Amino acid sequence: MAGNALKMLVVVAGVVVVAGGHTLHLGRKCPEIMPFPNLSVNKVLGNWFVLHKFDTANTCLKWNLTRVSGDTLLVTETRQLSFLDSLGVDHTHAITARLDIPNPEVPGKMRIRWPTSLTGSADFIVFDTDYETYMAVFECDRAGLLHRRSATILSRTRNIDKMFVERVRRLLDTAGISHSALSTISHDLCRESGNHNWHVDGDLFGLLPGVDPAEVRRRVSEGVQEYDVTQLEIIGEGISPEDGTFRGSLKKRPEV
Repeated sequence: MAGNALKMLVVVAGVVVVAGGHTLHLGRKCPEIMPFPNLSVNKVLGNWFVLHKFDTANTCLKWNLTRVSGDTLLVTETRQLSFLDSLGVDHTHAITARLDIPNPEVPGKMRIRWPTSLTGSADFIVFDTDYETYMAVFECDRAGLLHRRSATILSRTRNIDKMFVERVRRLLDTAGISHSALSTISHDLCRESGNHNWHVDGDLFGLLPGVDPAEVRRRVSEGVQEYDVTQLEIIGEGISPEDGTFRGSLKKRPEV
């Protein structure tokens, strides 16, 4: 596969990753979930296998958390993109995000900035862990009249006891957060390195010539806020009555 075409496929796959791994909901208010009390940040550093995550088909997800300063961490997520796997591309893909701890007295409540995010920083809340076996994280970001949610269950090994998964589900239930989109991540056919290895640690749209990332974010995260909600029309299925998930899309009604 030609180099430029392959690079474009990586960009496309990266955009798909932005849309995946989350559920979309109407309203800017994120649900509240209690951060793990008195989280010892140093004890959650290191390697984790991502075994369950909202709505994703990618495989071999792993996180590596490192500390760069007192209140700043980095999380590097490696994965195999299902889109490229389906094309038979021998690859690995990594992305590094910055984690900030705004309030050192509540270290479990952080803010994360993924390079592929169009909506800026998101809440990143470690809400359960025993440090040595598993960890659970809830993420939420806002864009206009919508917000996106994601929950992640991680393990220090490739397997996790079912009781920990059930515990996390109960905590999500208590917070009123539906976990029906929680997918199982396969680690069966993982490679440490492929013929093609990509690492994104800057804005995704910096890979695309002629695209102004500031303008993209303005349109996505700010433009819709200028609309009168009475002038917005929901296209498609709208809000799911089962879990409150937003399954439609929005457009501004034409002026009459």
